[in-house]
Amino acid sequence: MNREVKKFHAFAFVIALVTFAVIISIFPLRIWNDVRTEVGGGFENGYTQGVDSTHDAIQDFIAQYDRIDSISVYVNELTKGRYMHISFWDVDKWRVMYEETIDLGEEQLPGYVDIPLGLDLEVGGNYRVMFTVWHATYVLGTESIEGSTNPAIGSFYYQDSVVEGSHLLARYNYSVPMSKVMSLTLMVMVFMIGCALVCVTRTLCRDAANKYITVGRVCQYVLNPVAVIAYISLATMVFPLRLFDNRASDIFFYELGLLLAFITALYAINHKRNDSISVALGKYSANAAAKGVAGSNTNGRSLFGEMSLFDKIMSFGQMILIALTFVYASQYMNDLYDIYHSISERQLVLCLLLITVLFQSRKELISIQNIVLSVAGVAAGFYYYHKNQLPVTEKEYDLHNLILKLSIAIVIVSVILIADYVRYLLKVVTKKASRSSASITLYGVFVIVFFVCLIVLRNTRWWGVVLALVFAVMYIRMNIADRSAHWNAIATGGLILNIIYTIGYCLLFRYFTGFVMGRYSMQFHTVTVTAEYLTIMQVMAAALLLAKVSSGSKISRFKDFASYVFKEMLLFGMISAYMIFTLSRTGYLAAIVTIMVLIVMVTIRAGKDAVKTLVRGIAACIVAVIIAFPMTFTFQRIIPVMVGHPYFFEVEDAAPSARGGSDLNDYKYMSIERFYSLFRQKILGVSATEYNFVDDPYNYDDNGNYLYDEDGNPLNGAEVGCQEGADAQLQADYCRDILEDADRSDRLVASGIDGLYIAEAADTEVLEDSDNEGSDTYYDESSTEGEEEVASEGEEEQTSEDGSVDDYSNGRIDIWKAYIKELNMTGHDEMGAVAEDGELLAHAHNVYIQVAYDHGIPVGILFVFVIVAGIAFSGVYYFRNQRSFASAVPFAVITGFAIAGLTEWNFQLCNPMTVALMLLLPVIMFKERKSDH
Repeated sequence: MNREVKKFHAFAFVIALVTFAVIISIFPLRIWNDVRTEVGGGFENGYTQGVDSTHDAIQDFIAQYDRIDSISVYVNELTKGRYMHISFWDVDKWRVMYEETIDLGEEQLPGYVDIPLGLDLEVGGNYRVMFTVWHATYVLGTESIEGSTNPAIGSFYYQDSVVEGSHLLARYNYSVPMSKVMSLTLMVMVFMIGCALVCVTRTLCRDAANKYITVGRVCQYVLNPVAVIAYISLATMVFPLRLFDNRASDIFFYELGLLLAFITALYAINHKRNDSISVALGKYSANAAAKGVAGSNTNGRSLFGEMSLFDKIMSFGQMILIALTFVYASQYMNDLYDIYHSISERQLVLCLLLITVLFQSRKELISIQNIVLSVAGVAAGFYYYHKNQLPVTEKEYDLHNLILKLSIAIVIVSVILIADYVRYLLKVVTKKASRSSASITLYGVFVIVFFVCLIVLRNTRWWGVVLALVFAVMYIRMNIADRSAHWNAIATGGLILNIIYTIGYCLLFRYFTGFVMGRYSMQFHTVTVTAEYLTIMQVMAAALLLAKVSSGSKISRFKDFASYVFKEMLLFGMISAYMIFTLSRTGYLAAIVTIMVLIVMVTIRAGKDAVKTLVRGIAACIVAVIIAFPMTFTFQRIIPVMVGHPYFFEVEDAAPSARGGSDLNDYKYMSIERFYSLFRQKILGVSATEYNFVDDPYNYDDNGNYLYDEDGNPLNGAEVGCQEGADAQLQADYCRDILEDADRSDRLVASGIDGLYIAEAADTEVLEDSDNEGSDTYYDESSTEGEEEVASEGEEEQTSEDGSVDDYSNGRIDIWKAYIKELNMTGHDEMGAVAEDGELLAHAHNVYIQVAYDHGIPVGILFVFVIVAGIAFSGVYYFRNQRSFASAVPFAVITGFAIAGLTEWNFQLCNPMTVALMLLLPVIMFKERKSDH
């Protein structure tokens, strides 16, 4: 950042970069869209009868483009009440894609009413929009089929009967990319503007004015205005526009989050940088740290020390492949069918093998042997593929062919690695190459023995064989590579790249919803796996932060110390915020215990600065979370809905009204009040708070009683919208039926104390409210919203009132007893023990018991030793490598794995925790290794 360049070159580069970014946003990214409106083409010919509680209206149509922005429907009259309710259906998959409530009381009628959708469709797919009511009656306009020019508009139904000769009078507004002519025109205009700006800059920066300027100063000139504009824009959207929420608590919290993000951005742009960004993983100088300057020693400023350019490129390539490995591991955990598991597994294995290949030196990688094997392998693979590929007439031919391609690629890379190792052995035998200076430790021997046991006692489980072989090959090749001494830094860098990618992906495509499932699962469809993944990332970030804190113990000025640990605090704080979002007790426990042990370790290593390091370490972690939580919560809540392209998994539960891409302020998105309620219930074991916000507020009086019946007729009376008089009891019964119907149809219901969203997957109870004259109150048992059963996915449920250990363990103790009862010396072919009631328990919810059950008691004992000894050896590694910021990462990851494994099954080839564990074990498997740089 302190490198100096001429002003003209600097600003010309910035202009060229911005111009390029704008051009590719037009094409090929095609971010900017037009709205294309499609109509039936007929003429207005009348209107429907009233749409009310017993009469709905349905319009079918075929998608003409891949995204529909909105539908504008002609409403002739609002007869009673206020609200129109629409459901958008995917007819081919027979599922509700989206629901929305429209307040017709605010519309100018008769006229077109816009229904925001923002949904991605499949071109040619069959879709349906269904019109119902929420305590109202209204009339829709129709158009004649005669003269219709749009065959994509299908049948129109009124109360399940086709309306002959008519369509719904509506406009279908699709979001489409700009035309090629318009795109090309804009691209040329942007290019010309860029050239003009460069010319102007050249004129302004003549010889006298074309002085040198640092890269950091250029970034300040460019990024400061961007940060100011972004902050003002978002803050204005939050208030006074209130686009995301109209509740004071959420507005205040979002404004706080944006303000903290703005201050953080300004600090990141403008603060004085005393260290290189790569120092975070490399060496640091104790003397420099004492002066408040990290890495002032030339040898310590680079992540990879004195590596050649080729070795640095290969190391960075390995980082990218490690990040991809975690992407495919996450994909595997989300796959629902074996065929997709096969694809993800092969993609992960291929990445691991390519990581191993990149350990080769330049001479080895670009050798005649590799070139010949690559060309011959590709040719043979091409021939084999075309001989064995499935034709397009076969079911899932594309998926099977992809599996075939990946298998061929794995074979080719494996042959290259085998040949490489044979070549190395021949050189050692002929004394043309020296043996590796790093010899295997006793711990490494036990790891290899454990791998052998996984193969011998596989008991029909081939993933263990693949794990043992792939990582054994990696360890062997790593041991003879010149860059093996840097592996800890490389692996840690890969973890960092993956979490940055994951956070970016979530901010773009993963909504933060409060109903039906309020616990945030990031890139997974289960919170359990999310917590496991975040445990690894959080303890890794904590290890880096605490190492920075420890190395900066001599820095006395707060300003210098804040600058020194800023990046690590930001990374740790954001990851911690996502961990908090999961509301996972298992994740909290594993991360907190590991971080506490890390704090103790860095304190012990600090020697005479132990007290200062302890205080600063705890303070840095706490302050990082306090600052990052509002920022992360705010961005995760508002940015994805602004992007409007959410990704939902097939089995993921979310309220239908929170699945669209146009409604920014739906109450089913996460809010501060909703998150507070879930946190109390899931973590503190306290009853959930009331949630008094509904999408149809004008349907209720101040006490939460209905103002209208189902058809929108005004009601009077205090008992939940029931009329007074001789028939009061009948009316009360009738209104209770309304509430029950609302429950079954996933509607918002309200009572004297609350209005709650009731979804199919929610456990709803009817409770007696003594303070409301015996009205029926629907209470939200949010702990069970959309969560999977413990036996299959390991989700934690709410503890019971008696607070017994077994209840708090969520039934795990009974599961452990069932598994322990069936343990033997050689393991089992099938996975799953049988409980006393005959239920098949999918897995043991304890990795140590599970390994013993699968492979036998001796292998289980060996696995426990490998993990426990791994913690001890990695602790020794940390104390022996005091000049590396990443030296505590292996200890953190192994310890996090060990603690999470007490309540979860986290050892499997494609589990992210297993991948992280296996990637960091070689750091402690070999001795006489050069220290990390």
